[in-house]
Amino acid sequence: MGDQGEGPAGFARARHAAFLELMSSELPDGYATQEVNHLTLAYFAVAGLSLLRELDRVNKDQIAKWVLSFQVHPEANVNLDNGQFYGFCGSRTTKFPSNLVKDPCHNGSHLASTYSALATLKIVGYDVLNLDSKVLLLSMKKLQQPDGSFMPTHIGAETDLRFVYCAAAICSMLKDWSGMDKEKAKEYILNCQSYDGGFGMVPGSESHGRQLSQVFVLQLRYWLWILIV
Repeated sequence: MGDQGEGPAGFARARHAAFLELMSSELPDGYATQEVNHLTLAYFAVAGLSLLRELDRVNKDQIAKWVLSFQVHPEANVNLDNGQFYGFCGSRTTKFPSNLVKDPCHNGSHLASTYSALATLKIVGYDVLNLDSKVLLLSMKKLQQPDGSFMPTHIGAETDLRFVYCAAAICSMLKDWSGMDKEKAKEYILNCQSYDGGFGMVPGSESHGRQLSQVFVLQLRYWLWILIV
């Protein structure tokens, strides 16, 4: 696993680390169209550096401060039953009005972005329990649908197993499961199981390896939570 003298089939560790370091600070031209997912891309970069034991290449405090700047907070005296989700935006552009989204509040919070934000904060050593998570979890629970699935945003979108995973991971990282109805979520997950034993994106769909891995992680988190509590 050395950085030098690797053959054609070797792992170019130093090059990977250099690329991830670049991605953690700014988006290359080829990724400009993905600016709306900037926070998620940064999570991939920081997680990659962590796996390579190269986090010292970046300023962890600066990254934490940058991630925290994406959190959406309700305005003073706002009615928290307004249906909005107060999580994390995916980028700077999602904080501003869009002609493509009919959302008068301009709140671009997204479940996947919120998951990415919390995971990144944990990787760089920030204690996510310092966050004011009460509003985040209260508003996230309103994204859960009657069948146990989750919408990723309060303005409506597809519902599938990906966002159940995001919601469960968020609750796990914040050590507070008040953000979801676990029994409904469990029922939805089981309904996504296909005849061959695998899991699909939604009930009745074909099995997919990605969903199977997500279900395994959910089960592991659930049983760890049971054992700890």
